[in-house]
Amino acid sequence: MDPIYTLKGSYRNFGASQAEKTLKNMWTNYFIKKREVEGIRPVILSSWKRSLKHRVTPFANQALVCDLTTLIKVQQENKNILTLIRPFMDDLFDMVKGTDSLIAFANKDGIVLDLCGDSEIAMNAASINFTVGADMSEESIGTNAIGTALVTEKAIQIIGAEHYCAIWHSSHCSSAPIIDPFTNELIGAITLIGYIPTANPHSLGLVKTAADTIVKLMEQQGIMKEKYMMNNYFNAAIDSISDGILIVNRFGEIIQANKMASHLLKLPMNVGKCRLRDIEHLHPFSMYLSESIQGNEVIFQEEIGMPHDEKHKLIFTMRGINDGNEHIGSIIILKKKVNKETNKLKAKYVFSSLIGEAPLFKQAIKRAQKAACTDKSILITGESGTGKELFAQAIHNESMRQSKPFLAINCAAIPKDLIASELFGYVEGAFTNAARGGRKGKFEVANGGTIFLDEIGDMPLELQAHLLRVLEEKEITPVGSHLSNPIDVRIIAATNKDLFQLVKENKFRLDLFYRLNIISLQIPPLNKRKQDIELFISHFLPTKKVSNGVLTHFLEYDWPGNLREFKNVMEQIEIFCEESIVTEEHLPSYIRSSIQIENNDLNLYQSLANETKKDTLIFTLKNSGSVSQAAKKLGVSASTLYRWASEYQLNVKDYIQST
Repeated sequence: MDPIYTLKGSYRNFGASQAEKTLKNMWTNYFIKKREVEGIRPVILSSWKRSLKHRVTPFANQALVCDLTTLIKVQQENKNILTLIRPFMDDLFDMVKGTDSLIAFANKDGIVLDLCGDSEIAMNAASINFTVGADMSEESIGTNAIGTALVTEKAIQIIGAEHYCAIWHSSHCSSAPIIDPFTNELIGAITLIGYIPTANPHSLGLVKTAADTIVKLMEQQGIMKEKYMMNNYFNAAIDSISDGILIVNRFGEIIQANKMASHLLKLPMNVGKCRLRDIEHLHPFSMYLSESIQGNEVIFQEEIGMPHDEKHKLIFTMRGINDGNEHIGSIIILKKKVNKETNKLKAKYVFSSLIGEAPLFKQAIKRAQKAACTDKSILITGESGTGKELFAQAIHNESMRQSKPFLAINCAAIPKDLIASELFGYVEGAFTNAARGGRKGKFEVANGGTIFLDEIGDMPLELQAHLLRVLEEKEITPVGSHLSNPIDVRIIAATNKDLFQLVKENKFRLDLFYRLNIISLQIPPLNKRKQDIELFISHFLPTKKVSNGVLTHFLEYDWPGNLREFKNVMEQIEIFCEESIVTEEHLPSYIRSSIQIENNDLNLYQSLANETKKDTLIFTLKNSGSVSQAAKKLGVSASTLYRWASEYQLNVKDYIQST
């Protein structure tokens, strides 16, 4: 501790000492008699001289207080440091409590921003405006521990008449500046104030220790913030890389995966410490991991079959990460290599890809599997988003044409004036800007395989005649040509419209309808197979659980967009829900509001329907020999039946046993 910043000697009973009288005489000689004085500490004399230059009157009877607007602004600017310092102020006050002491914090400009202390001295201090908002800078109130510590940037203790203004001559004050450990900028000062009889040289040591501890804590927090920033910078950096990046520890556990790696490998973003060998489609990694552990760089290509997705080739580069001679992990770089042309002509989905246990859905699959064994034209109907193309692909992959092309065409997406050339091709010179040598149409490209005509109800009438001829004659005529080419394709058409109604409205050819509708498949909408919703949740959100409230919303919502809408909702939840349990706040607002509106409209209906549902459930249970038999009669799963019984507080076994 620098001796010039604390008064020498003993002054525990300073109020009755000769030293106090000596200081008072020095102050009187200097400020009233205008004489030079000797024996005053140099640091105090320098401060007195600065205060005179600032034209501060030594006879001021109170401190200046800043206006409320300025105070609120300054407190907001110092919010973080106030939060940090307050516990230290409380601890410091606990040490001196009962000794008529105050603990204060002032900012770098000397404005008191926080204050705590014994009630009597606090009231006396307030009478001379020493309160939150007081300006204790040397420029405002002259020499005092707060203002002088801020000017000198050193801890200081000021006793009695060492203060510039006479109103402070009955007090002692010890202040220590707080310096930002990273910028070396002055932040403020922490201060202990009391009456002269309680003055003690240890007071300065207390505030100095508190200030040093605060600075160390700021340094620790700053290091933690820098570490957090570096971690987030690293995460942002690897997420911006177009290649997939996996970091694997020495046990073969994935400890980090960037967004591209998660996309390529169909992994959840928060993969956790998942082991490579525990993920079936990641087994090619584990085969080469041992080489990487030995320090070898490994580069290889492997075709990876993703669950419910296309197969594609990935180029892997694996490099070991070493700490000295110790192997601590591996970094894996992934690049996708896809034959786009081949991929476009392949069907990805098979019947095992189709998820559902609802009776209507299982019946549709059974009919589709039987239809796949034939080579007949198929018409698939169903609402938009029910998965009509998935069924078409599964039928192709189980048919005798599975090794041949599968080509999907959206009849509603092709411009009316181009649809003929797109489907049947054209010869050179057929129209302006026609490609030299002509171009094959979709039917010729898919020759030997399957053509999937989606949205067939939107096909123009004039083109329907061409399609009918292809179906009947098994040949196509390119635009601009008089020659027909034999073609062998299977037609699977799909629509979300009522084709028979379009026939009545003369918007669809009746003969084409019958030609396409040799085998018909109806795909049930999601609101007709809600018992499958829990299966979909498990499939699309394997790492999360949904609350009962969310499940209720899902079961009550009508799902006009069907499975496509449901999948979109799941993807949104996966992005925005960081917790392991999905709650109602994670649902899109339109679903929550839709359920609320429906509930308001149907309260009366539901009360009646619930009674009917309960009676129906009891009747079915009494007339069934088992739970599975009762569930089958009701057209629901056993788990749904148990849930219904729980809602009505029914014991299922009691009713089954009573038969």
